[in-house]
Amino acid sequence: MRRPGNRKGSSMAGRQRESMASWRRFFAEELRAVAGLESEALVEALSHVSRERFLGQPPWHVTPGVSLLPTRYRATEDPRDLYHDHLVAIRPEKFLNNGVPSILARLIDGLSLRAGARVLHVGCGSGYYTALMAEIVGKNGQVTAVEIEPDVAAEAKENLQQWPWVKVIAGDGASFDAGPGTMDAVLVNASVTHPGPHWLQALKVGGVLMLPMAVARHPQANDVMAMRIVRHAGGFSACAYSILTLYPCAGLRDEATQQLLNRAFESHAMLRVHSLRTDVHAQEAGCVVHAPGYCLSEQQVVA
Repeated sequence: MRRPGNRKGSSMAGRQRESMASWRRFFAEELRAVAGLESEALVEALSHVSRERFLGQPPWHVTPGVSLLPTRYRATEDPRDLYHDHLVAIRPEKFLNNGVPSILARLIDGLSLRAGARVLHVGCGSGYYTALMAEIVGKNGQVTAVEIEPDVAAEAKENLQQWPWVKVIAGDGASFDAGPGTMDAVLVNASVTHPGPHWLQALKVGGVLMLPMAVARHPQANDVMAMRIVRHAGGFSACAYSILTLYPCAGLRDEATQQLLNRAFESHAMLRVHSLRTDVHAQEAGCVVHAPGYCLSEQQVVA
């Protein structure tokens, strides 16, 4: 026979679980509206993956997603505060955060993931957004997550044990080679000036790469134009997809190319991009960003 106190404790725990479930559902529906999400599977994942399990023990340090200043962090021990469109610190001394949910959810939505898909996640942090993708692709899919910070990668591996079809690798995602034609999607969660050749080669025909290209400098972060790149039999189509702010990718940054990207962004020329070319060619009128190793071009790709 249970004691009344046990029944009360059990009842309170049950109400708390119901309360958190309702907060997550509200969070998911709010992101559906704010980010224009089309994937029902992503909305469902947002409604039941616990963000707090990826953020360590409280107090958590949150800051509005529009803020770029680490001094704006606010400490909280209420898990409900994690279900807003906030950055949450992973390593506040480096201003390394669990990214703005509406931004990352929109990028994941653009990958057009399906059950059984194989995904490469470059810059997985502590694993929350990796878990969302793992939920979408299911146990017949696979997610390979790469994180350059060894201690953060170790946390991600522990956090993602619930999803055995996720493999976490500690290393530099810029040089990680998943193998040619092995991935249905690649999500890069760090800003670059160049596409990693391995990322392009990893895509299957029809595969999608979400590539955040740096278009302005900030002391701690970068303004980014996310390009949605799709591999076709005849090349890579590309289009401007979203503007956001991301931590820089150390292995794929070049000052000269940065200036080319800045000029193309400021002149709105990035909006004319239809393809990413990797063939060797002389600069021509349709080249929007003609850089060593690649070119963002107005040229159309024949599917």
